[in-house]
Amino acid sequence: MPKSFSAKAKLLVLAISALLSLALFSCQSAKRPRSKNLRLLFAGDIMAHTQNFSMADYSLIWDDIREQVSAADFSFANLESPVMEERPFESYPTFNMQPSYPAAALDAGFNLISLANNHSNDQGSQGIKATALWAAQIEKASQAQKAAPQTDSKAKTRAQTKSEGKPKTRARPVFFSGLTEDGQMSFREFFWHEYKIAFVAVTELLNTWKNYEEINYIPPTKKGRAAFVQKIAGIKEEHEPDLFIVSVHTSEEEYVLTVLPEVQAFYRALLDAGADIVVSNHPHVVRPVELVAEKDTKKIRKVIIYANGNTISGQRRALNYDDPNEIWNYTGDGQIVELEMALDEKGFFALNYKKSFISAYTPQGERSPVIKRLDENFIHSLRENGEKKNSRYYEARLEALKKIKEIWTWR
Repeated sequence: MPKSFSAKAKLLVLAISALLSLALFSCQSAKRPRSKNLRLLFAGDIMAHTQNFSMADYSLIWDDIREQVSAADFSFANLESPVMEERPFESYPTFNMQPSYPAAALDAGFNLISLANNHSNDQGSQGIKATALWAAQIEKASQAQKAAPQTDSKAKTRAQTKSEGKPKTRARPVFFSGLTEDGQMSFREFFWHEYKIAFVAVTELLNTWKNYEEINYIPPTKKGRAAFVQKIAGIKEEHEPDLFIVSVHTSEEEYVLTVLPEVQAFYRALLDAGADIVVSNHPHVVRPVELVAEKDTKKIRKVIIYANGNTISGQRRALNYDDPNEIWNYTGDGQIVELEMALDEKGFFALNYKKSFISAYTPQGERSPVIKRLDENFIHSLRENGEKKNSRYYEARLEALKKIKEIWTWR
C-alpha cells in the first residue's frame, strides 16, 4: 500500500473514531442532561395551634413566601399532625388537622412532605390510616394534574382551598414519606427528568407507643441508629438513587440551639451510608446547617440541616418585647434553606446555597399569625406603619438568627 494512501486511511479511521465518540457522548448526555439543575427548598415544621386554624383563609399564611416555595422543583416541610377529616381541628397536646389546612401549604408549593414525627399517632390508628389515605389521594391527584395549566384566579383558588381541602394550582407531583406500608418502613422513589430521587422520613420520638408499627420509627439508641444507617446503605446500594434525601424527627430536647455530638455523628454516618441531604426537625428552633465540601474543588457534596424551626405555628403567642432573645421567642421563627444542585462526573453537588429567615407576624386587628420574610424590608415596613415596638422586636430577632452560623466540614 502506498504511503500516501496509508496516511489518508489513518486520517479517515481517526475521523470515524472521533465521530463515534461524539455520538456516544451525545447519547450519554441525553440520558443525563448535565445542563439541567435541580432546585431544592427546605423549610421546617408546619403546625396548627388554635390561633392558626381559627383564621378564615389559610392561604393568607403563605402569601409572603409562596413565590419562593413554588419556584423550587421540590420544597420540603414536616407536617406536625395527623390529617383526619372525620374529626375537628385539635390543638396541643393531641393535634388534628382538617385537610383544608395542609392543602393551603401544598397549594403554596410544598411537595415533599414528612409525616413522621412525635404527633403522628395523636389520633391513634384511625388518624394514621386517615392521614395515609389523604396523602395517597393527594399524590395520585397531583401526578394526574401535573401538566395542567394554572387557570384558576387567586380568589377562586383560596375559596376552593378552604372549602374543599384540595389545592387547585399545583402543577407538579407531591410526595409523602413517614408511614409504614404493610408494617415495613417505606420510602418514596421518583424521577425528576432522568434522575432518580429517593426520599425517606422517620421519627425517633413518639408521644405514645400505640400503633408505633404504622409509623417509620427508629429507636434513638446506638443499636437503633446503627440499624437505620444500614437501612440507608441498603436502599442506596439496591436502588442507586442519584439524590437521596433523609428526614429525621430527632429525639432531642426541644428549644435548644446547640447540636449534640452524638446526633452530629449519627447524621454524618447517614451521609457516609449514601444520604446526600439530611434534614432534621423537632427542636422548634433554628439550628445550624452543615456543609460538607471537597477540599480541592470547594464543591458542597453533602448537607445536614440540623433544624429549620417552625415554619408556621402558634407557639409564640406573645412577643417578649423586654427580652426578645429569650429562647421561647425562637419558636416563632423559621429558616428556609435553598440549594441549586448541579451535576458533574461524581454526581450532584450544591452549585448555590442560600439561607433566609421567616417569622410569624400577627397583623394589627387580627388574632392569627401569617408568615413574613424576616429581612430589612419587613422591618422597614413596620416602622413605616407606625409599629415601632414591633420593628425593634423583629430587628432583634433577625440579629439573633444571623448569629447561627454554618458548619463547614472539608473532606
